[in-house]
Amino acid sequence: MKQYVGLDVSQRETAVCVVGETGQVIFEGKVKSDPGALTNLLRKHAPHAERISFETGAMASSLWHELRRVDLPVVWIDARHAHAALSVRMNKSDQNDARGLAELVRVGWYREVRVKSEESQKVRAILVTRSRLVTIRRDIENQIRSLIKEYGLLFPRAIGLQFRNQVRETLGDDHPLLGVISPLLLIHENVCQQQSKLDDEVRRLAKLDETARRLMTVPGVGVVTALTFRYTIDDPSRFRSASAVGAYLGLTPRRSQSGATDTIGKISRWGDRLLRTYLFEAATVLLYRTKKWSSLKAWGMKLAKRIGMRKAKVAIARKIALVLHCIWVDGTSFDWGQAKEA
Repeated sequence: MKQYVGLDVSQRETAVCVVGETGQVIFEGKVKSDPGALTNLLRKHAPHAERISFETGAMASSLWHELRRVDLPVVWIDARHAHAALSVRMNKSDQNDARGLAELVRVGWYREVRVKSEESQKVRAILVTRSRLVTIRRDIENQIRSLIKEYGLLFPRAIGLQFRNQVRETLGDDHPLLGVISPLLLIHENVCQQQSKLDDEVRRLAKLDETARRLMTVPGVGVVTALTFRYTIDDPSRFRSASAVGAYLGLTPRRSQSGATDTIGKISRWGDRLLRTYLFEAATVLLYRTKKWSSLKAWGMKLAKRIGMRKAKVAIARKIALVLHCIWVDGTSFDWGQAKEA
């Protein structure tokens, strides 16, 4: 007899519900949120499990990998999809949620989420940490500039060591702000050092990755963008076509249709925010800083004249994502194209 299992995972305990083919409850209980404890319970109470489901969450990825190692048929369900189904229940509890998840996989009304590989998770952790350090560094620089500006002092744009040197040169040895800003400069120096270490690691990883090197042939795409795309997408074959990548990253417009009403709104902004930001930056670099002609830039400049630079950057970011996916799948490099003769 086939069995279907729902797991409502929390930090300490996991609610477990096992149902049969006709929906009858076979077992309900709780167990410590530990892969070993869960495995023992599932082997005992769900030996014929067809599918074992739980929602996406902070702890779900590691749990999925651990249960997969022992050949359990685990399914990772989109939390938004699960919420839509579970919210119709009158009472919300961990046990009811577990039972609802078991029913979802029993009837097949669910959307399975692709789990990133452990290598992708490791590289993504490096990229996310680097991004956070960049944000902290920028915030400190802006805060220091704001404090100095109140005293009528200004200095040219700079980052890193050059920024700290200019601040010290501007304030001198006896400025009243020196005691306040010195601690910020110490933190700024430490943050820059740690960011530099991660920058070196990112460059090393990109140099060793043949796919990342090919992605970097696209104008506007640098080391960080290429590596982020590589390890956010993880497996390009999971997309039926390149156009699906834009929707996955939240770069396609929302649509609301009902009867005679059909409204096309702003981009959805679903998906990975970090990669979406880097693609937008790549579009900006392509338009403003890339000097060499390419069919991609020509298309972007023509689009910007028609709909405006802001909207064009979003469209170009989506186009870059599609190009990156095609290059990855085809095993090719970027084709700059040839300018048409006037």
